[in-house]
Parts: sequence; C-alpha cells; structure tokens
Amino acid sequence: MKGKTAEKHQQWQLFIKELVTFALLFAALGLVVYFLFYQSIYHEMNHGLQWQKNQIMQNSPVPRVNHLMGSEAQKAQKAKNQVPPKDGSFRANLVVFNKNGRVINDPMLGERDYDLLKNTQLIKRHLNRISNLSLTADGITGHFKTLLIKVPKSNPNPVYAGRYVLIMKNIDADLQALTNFRTALVTTLIIFWILAIAIAYFLSRSSMKPIILAWRKQRDFSGNAAHELRTPLTVIQNQLEYLLTKPKSRIMDEAEEVSTALDEVRHMQTLTNQLLMLARSDSNVIQLNQTDVDLQPWLEKSVKLYSDIATSQQKELKANIKVSGHGSFDPDLIRQVLTILLDNAIKYTPTNGTVTVNAKRIHDPLQHEALHLQVADTGPGIADSEKTKIFERFYRTDKSRNSKTGGNGLGLAIAKWIVTRHHGKINVKDNEPCGSVFNVTIPLKSAKTSV
Repeated sequence: MKGKTAEKHQQWQLFIKELVTFALLFAALGLVVYFLFYQSIYHEMNHGLQWQKNQIMQNSPVPRVNHLMGSEAQKAQKAKNQVPPKDGSFRANLVVFNKNGRVINDPMLGERDYDLLKNTQLIKRHLNRISNLSLTADGITGHFKTLLIKVPKSNPNPVYAGRYVLIMKNIDADLQALTNFRTALVTTLIIFWILAIAIAYFLSRSSMKPIILAWRKQRDFSGNAAHELRTPLTVIQNQLEYLLTKPKSRIMDEAEEVSTALDEVRHMQTLTNQLLMLARSDSNVIQLNQTDVDLQPWLEKSVKLYSDIATSQQKELKANIKVSGHGSFDPDLIRQVLTILLDNAIKYTPTNGTVTVNAKRIHDPLQHEALHLQVADTGPGIADSEKTKIFERFYRTDKSRNSKTGGNGLGLAIAKWIVTRHHGKINVKDNEPCGSVFNVTIPLKSAKTSV
C-alpha cells in the first residue's frame, strides 16, 4: 500500500511539473505573439503620423540636398524619400490652432467631426510627441493617436503657416482589432491548456511506467536478496550456537555441523559474487575482454570438468564438440554461461539420466560466423508459461525450491546478460521425450578459419 501511495505521489508530482511547464510555454508564446501584433499595429500608427508630419512640412521650400552638409543633408534626404504608410493613404484629421489655442479650421473638419474635435485643447508641452487622446460627443467616445507640430511661417500654405497643427488618427478600429485578437488568443490558450492537462496526464503515466517497473524490480530484488542471504546466515548461526553448547567436543565429532556451515558459507559467497556481478552489469562497469580463442580445445577443457561431476552423481555427460578454427569473444564470461547451463542441467537430471552438450560453428541470418552451444538434460522440463520468466532475477519454478537442487535464481539472469552483452541469443525449448534444451548463439567477431 505504501509503495502504491509513493508511486501515485511521484506520478502526481510529475504531472504537475509537466502541466506547469506546458502552461508557462503557452503563456510565453501568447505574450510574444500579442506583443509582436501590438507593436506592429502601433508602429504603423506612429509611422503614419510621422509621414503626415513630413507631408505638411514639405509644403515649405526644401533646400536642395547637394547644397547642405553633414546631418542637415541626411535629414533633408530622409524627408525627401519618406515612405508612406503600408495601408496607402493615411486618413487623419488635422486640427489647426492659432496662437490663442482656438481651432481655426472648423470648416475643413466638417460638422460631424467638428462636434467631436471642437473640445480639443492645445497642449504645447506635447509638441513633437506622439500622445493618446480620448474625446466624447453625443455619447460617442473616440480614441486618437496625436502628434502636435509647429509649422514654420515660411510654409506656403497660409492655413498652416506659423501655426500649431495637431495630427489626429482615429484608432478605434485598431483598438477593436487588438481586443478581438486578445480574446481569440486567450480562448486559444485556454483550449491548449485543457489539451495540456490531457497530454501532461498521459505523459506522466507513460513516463512513470518504466520508473515504477524499475522500482518494483529493485524492491523485489532487494527483498529476494535479503531472503537468500538470511537463509544461509540462519543456518550458520544455528550451527555455531550448537557448537558453543559443546565446547569440549572435538572437530571430528562435530564434522557434520562444521561441513553444513561451510556449505552455507560457500553458498553465500556464490550469491554475493552473483549479486556483485549483476550490480556491476547494471552500472555498465563490466567490460568485455575480447580474446582470440582456439574453439575446439577451449570447449573440450571447459566441458571436461563437468563430465567428472556428472559421473560422480551417476549421470552421463555426452559431448559432441565439432568446432574448427578460432573466434573472438570474452572466454571467461562465455565459460561462465556454459558453467551455469551445465550446472543446472546436472542438478535437474535424475540419476542415470543424460546431459548432452553440442557445439558447432554456424552462419547467422546475416551470414556472419557464430558459435552455437546447446545443453540438453533429461530432467522434469520447464512449463511453457515459465520459459521466458526463468531468465528473470530470482525467478525459480516451484519444483526447484528444495534443498536438493538449491540455487538462488540468479544464474540464468547472469547468463542472459552475458549473451546479450555479446550481441547473442539464448532460449530454452523442450527436450523430447523429457527435459529442457538451452540454445546459445554467440557471434564470432574477427573469427579466423583454421587451415
């Protein structure tokens, strides 16, 4: 229950982090898009006001550029080449003030515009500065961008000459466009945030699956390792406590108890070595030591030891090794694979049973040289439902959980890791009429054929 609660808590943390990340990304994207749109609209407004200003000013005599020097020539050239706004004609109202600040061009404004613009005031401190202005008439409010300029007396247009001119651009349509864009943008962001909730939930679940699987494997691994270590430790402790009750006994008298304790010590040593190897394999500490191997004598030597063991247990070991030439692999690790398979085969083969070892050189589907090893026994066999599980760590079939066969369920997991590390394959099949057959295929890199 606690494990599931921790997994759920971690999943919710991951979900919230991903959701916040998506929300911040969408918010940042929305702000950037809105800022760019806003800047584009107001840039066009300001550009239009400046263009209208230059149109008014250019009615005055403009000095010829080639008669000027330095910055004055640059300014004159810029005024001469002023680009109009992108929307073509810039529609603006021009309000002309006399020196007393009264509007003097009301006939040019028209009755409708004059009702709205008649209350416009001359604010000289706004000279040559773009400002915002709101005006209301008959319950209608208009919003304007304004630019106040002072026209020189030399201007040939008598209406503008020597007076203040307020250039006004109505921006109600632009403000409405910004409002509509802002509404559409917020609606889009809300929709995307809703989608982000679903996506974040899906990603958190899919991301947590391998993590939860790793947690469970680690938890099971730790529990099984503790169980496997506890058993021999308990036996050793019991034997030693028993020996303490007989301090005057000779070693020969208690040889059986001492032997049992030593067997458990050896079992613990094997277990700790296997656990260390798996831990190192998980952290990729173990490196392959590729060595050129003369296959026939190497295999015969590796199998010979187990032939004697099988004979001592009234079992037969048949070896059919016909492998010529050399191959390149890690001989220590591959010998360990062979040891694991032969050890299991002999354990599960009954008295007077047979263990068979076959070895040959083959071509894999890609026409590469490979070493094929086959270890068969005449034991009880393995159920189809367990054929893939036996390569998992600490997995043992029910019939293997007895004091006779022993084992801790790590051997085949180590064998599979070694074979996979060599880019090979390992599998198990039924041996007719009874027993199991383990097949191992190892690529022979840089293999050399014998003459």
